[in-house]
Amino acid sequence: MKASRKTRHRLIAILARSCFVSAAVFLVACAGPNSSPTITYSAETDIVDPTISYAESTSDARLDYREGWFQDGEHRIHFVEAGDGPLILLYHGFPSYWFSWHDQIEFLASDYRVIAVDGLGAGLSSKPEASDAYTVKALAAQLDRLAEALSPGERFVLIGHDWGAPLSFAYAQWRPDRLRGVIGMSAPPLNNLLAQLAASPEQQAISDYMQRFRAITLDAIEANGIAKTVAEQSYAKLAATGELSAREIELFHASVGRAEAVHGGMNWYRANIPPWDEIDDGSQWPSADARLEIPALFIWGEADGIFLPEIIDSLLVTETNLQIARLPGIGHWTSMEQPELANSAIRTFLGTLETTP
Repeated sequence: MKASRKTRHRLIAILARSCFVSAAVFLVACAGPNSSPTITYSAETDIVDPTISYAESTSDARLDYREGWFQDGEHRIHFVEAGDGPLILLYHGFPSYWFSWHDQIEFLASDYRVIAVDGLGAGLSSKPEASDAYTVKALAAQLDRLAEALSPGERFVLIGHDWGAPLSFAYAQWRPDRLRGVIGMSAPPLNNLLAQLAASPEQQAISDYMQRFRAITLDAIEANGIAKTVAEQSYAKLAATGELSAREIELFHASVGRAEAVHGGMNWYRANIPPWDEIDDGSQWPSADARLEIPALFIWGEADGIFLPEIIDSLLVTETNLQIARLPGIGHWTSMEQPELANSAIRTFLGTLETTP
């Protein structure tokens, strides 16, 4: 048994004296007398996500992976963590789940407490059917409550990919006081994205799938096998290139290829992407002119065809605190395609934060 696990178990034992601990679940956050704990960790014998045992069994860094849950009102958020140290939160995009961050967890957990979230609508997290729960405003507030419950008062680093990137950047614009730094991968800040979608017919044509997603119902997803198709098409290249093993592809398909998960992901589009001709300042959050006030990094695969290069270039005009790392030959899955490239960019950026007060 590793020292990190022993340390955590000693902490749990101390907390157990004042918090209720069942045989199945460790309660790690003590609440007030009239409320319930919000953070729980599954006991080793009660792990729900089969990906965790796979991650541990193949961990080059010999990490202990811990499964946790955050109860936020009627919604329950699933997350996986490893390591000890300053907090880093990882938030994936669509269609995906926490395991898309496996390479980054392995890379960072020797120096950081790394927590990869199953975003609302994905993985083992709640999947509300109504789209109003998925607005970036609502998700940023939920993320803020999660971070505070995980490590009260601690400033942390937030890293997002795909939809997780606009969410991360928007959170940084809204709550710069909570972050040491922010990294977005493969998608720009929401206000930048919406501005470009409103102005560029070429980007509108490329992003036409966003409008189609807004119109697809859960019944249609179930009736037409859309979830299976989405999972297979999304990960076909990573399977073909060997970036993901056959077992890893099975795990991704099992998580992503469910109707409720695909519908949950499409709810992000329904909640945040209006019809092109309806985009205005009121569509933006936190505001149309919000800017990044803290150190920020954008990681972009130069072979990614989802956004025009002009969108990326425009960030250099408006964002004075933003660095851009361009990854030659990398497509949209910047966390998994030759992950050492993204990891190197992340490590360099984190190094600059260590020298910043």
